[in-house]
Amino acid sequence: MTRSRMMMLAAMTLVTGASTAAAQGLQMTIQPDSKLDLAGSSNVHDWTCKSTTFVANVEVDVAFATHPLTQVAKPISKVSVTIPVKTLKCGHGKMDDNMYKALSAEKYPDIQYTLGTYTVDPASVTADTFIANTVGDLTVAGQTIKVSIPIKAQRLAGGAARGEGSVNLKMTDVGIKPPVALLGTLRTRDAITISFHVLLDRSVVVALSSQD
Repeated sequence: MTRSRMMMLAAMTLVTGASTAAAQGLQMTIQPDSKLDLAGSSNVHDWTCKSTTFVANVEVDVAFATHPLTQVAKPISKVSVTIPVKTLKCGHGKMDDNMYKALSAEKYPDIQYTLGTYTVDPASVTADTFIANTVGDLTVAGQTIKVSIPIKAQRLAGGAARGEGSVNLKMTDVGIKPPVALLGTLRTRDAITISFHVLLDRSVVVALSSQD
């Protein structure tokens, strides 16, 4: 194959790839400083379990990286999150075990969330920030419920992004009986709060080059 034909093929490939990316949205990659907290209380003390090891599939509008967010009507294209239950650490091995048992980790190893719909709060939008009032499906221990979560998003330098939010739930909302330990002397309360702080960056684009 001649050099000119190779260059033409590479150009066609890049154009096709760009069109596909535009149709699908801009893929974002979760960064190591992201974290999720699951917090609650008992009749003895408050507690928090944390995970910094989870998978997020996030796509944003291709204009997110280059346009003021005041010009992007629907910045978020897709969000799905998978949290392996056993990445939640509560700072105490026995409490970890009780949490895994309550969440039926052996049978249902993952907590999953999928964004369904959302609206952007017009009063919150600036060139680099917005608040999305989201509704999505949360699946815990095999049961799925609808949850409403306001998410505050901020675009950072280079097209990276930060997202944070929280939601108050009850364990019984997803069919979980609050754990009891120490022969019933420690009783976990039903109410919990899930909060998250997620850092995202644009996925790496591989460029093609040719040589003589």
